[in-house]
This record gives sequence, structure tokens and C-alpha cells, in this order.
Amino acid sequence: MNTADLKTLAAGARAAMADPQRSFLVGTDGTPRFELFHAASSLCSQKVRTVLAEKALPYRSNDMLILSAIQGDRVVPAEHYSPSYVRLRLHAHREIGSAFVDGYSGRTSVETEGFDPCVVPLLVDYEAGRVIADSMRICCYLDAVSPAPVQLVPEDDGARAAVLRQAGIVDRIPNGTLLYGFHPDADRRPEALRAVMETVYDAKVLALEAMIDANAGDAALVAAYRAKIVKERGGKAVCHDANFQRESRRHVATLLRDLDRTLTALGTPWVAGTAFSLGDVFWGVNLTRLAYLGLASMWDDLPAVARYVGALIQRPSISEEVVQATIESMPPSAFMEALTGGARLTLA
Repeated sequence: MNTADLKTLAAGARAAMADPQRSFLVGTDGTPRFELFHAASSLCSQKVRTVLAEKALPYRSNDMLILSAIQGDRVVPAEHYSPSYVRLRLHAHREIGSAFVDGYSGRTSVETEGFDPCVVPLLVDYEAGRVIADSMRICCYLDAVSPAPVQLVPEDDGARAAVLRQAGIVDRIPNGTLLYGFHPDADRRPEALRAVMETVYDAKVLALEAMIDANAGDAALVAAYRAKIVKERGGKAVCHDANFQRESRRHVATLLRDLDRTLTALGTPWVAGTAFSLGDVFWGVNLTRLAYLGLASMWDDLPAVARYVGALIQRPSISEEVVQATIESMPPSAFMEALTGGARLTLA
């Protein structure tokens, strides 16, 4: 796609944001190559922003509101449901070629779940004329087009496979279940977050139905919104399902035990060797989210994981784009204060 068309589409998506101050430049380049549509609290967005920070890449940041809200007798749709944003995202869908998401598993991986047309993050590359969706694809793309100052996916086949294996494990964690679901035994999420989650799916579906009504003449948009509704109704169906919630947490516990064994066997500071990699970016984001949700006790008996978490949160990119972004954009969690010592991390 040519640059002019891309800029027009991106400007439309940007205009759908209620507060223009949430669109700003990161870095000193007045016309950066990249533009990112994301949300501060979004786990997948945090992965991409961490990679951008590691690469010291300038970009236009568009921090979107990604929860719909019911206000009296009206529903306020999430900003990433806007027709202009979804049209932009559908350009990335054509490149990927996968089917739309058609159910709910709690996972967000496009590779295993299908393409969700109404989520963040989304990257625009004006130099290449491309729109790229899915955090795994975006992160690998950024690493490939800008290998300096740090290469996060090694060129060596064996090392590359090890890094992508770890990133893939994290990519398939059922984070949606952990954030939105009501665990029957130990729901340690902040009370304010639990209150929002009681009605979040209803608000999403009402907003999406309103978007269908408002765009009934656009078949592509209608198909996108209908696919999203299927996913969100699926999420509502299992958010109070005790077996579903317990199984998701058991799955994560198994992955953490595997991670502890991997770190112990390697004897290196990072998950795939001596160099910080994309695997560490992904684990850093997810382990921070687990801590926020009050689940850091899952590694109480996993000393290698505990040491790893300590190293990860001292990484400047993870400290800023994950830890601090979580603290500033989500309801306060005492567990995050414990993770950071109750204060903003001080980095050398």
C-alpha cells in the first residue's frame, strides 16, 4: 500500500480516539517510520513496546481505550472497535490470511486461535507500506528490520529455535482467562478490577451490536464485528466456570515448573542463553502480569524463576513498558507494590 493511503487510514483510526493527547511521538524523529496502535495495559501491546524500547526505535504512539462502557442507557464502544481502526486492521488480516477467531480459549495467539479483527496492538510501517498485526509477528518483524542495537531473535538456527520456542510458549498462555475470569478458590485480583469484569462482556457485546447496526452496509466490518461477538460471548460463558478457571491456572503452574527446570539446566541469566532475547521479553511481560494478579506465589518454590523475575524487572525496557505501565494504567494491586518494593524502580 502506498504511504499516502496508509497515512489516511491511520489518521482515521487516530481520529476515533476521544483524547488526541493520547497520540504522541516517542523519540526525536518528527516523521517516524512506525506508528503503533496499542493500549498501556494490554499485555500484547507491552510486548511490542518493550521491543521498540530495546531497539530505541522512534514511533507514533496511539494509546487506545480498549474497554467498552455502559453509561446509563447508552454504550460507549472501545476505541479499537471504530470502523476506521478495524478497516486498518483488516489490511493486516489479508496479509496473514488466517480465518477470523471463532470461539474462546482465553489465548490470543493468532497462530492457534485465528484472527481477532478488534484488538490491539497494530503496527504501521510507512517505509515498507505494511500493516502488521499480532504481537509475535510484530516483534519478530521489528527485530528483523532493525537488528541493532540488540538482536532479540538470533540468526543461528539452534539459538533462534530456542528463543522462538520460549516466545511461543508464552504466546499461548490463556491470559484472557487469568485477567477476566473469576477463580473459585483464590481470586486475588484487585476489587476494582473484579467489579469491572462482572459486566465487561455485556458491554463488549452491546457495543459490537451497535457497531453492526451503524455499519450494516459494510459487509467486511459486519463480518469482523460478528466474529468478535462470538469470541466475547464465549468468554462470558466460561468466566465463572470453575473447572475452566482451575484448568487454566494448572496449565500456567505446569509452564512455570518447566521454566524453572529450563533456567536451572541452562545456568544462564536468560531463558535461552547468555543474551537477552525475545523469549525474555515475552516472559517478562507475562510474569509481571501474574504478579499483578496476585499469582507470584506460584513461583515460591521455584528459585530459578524467582531469580529470573528479579533480573527481568530490572531491565529498563521491562521496568518502564511493563511494570510501570501496569501500575499506571490498571487498578492498584498490592501485589505489584510487593514486586517493586513499593516504589518506582531505580535503574542505573
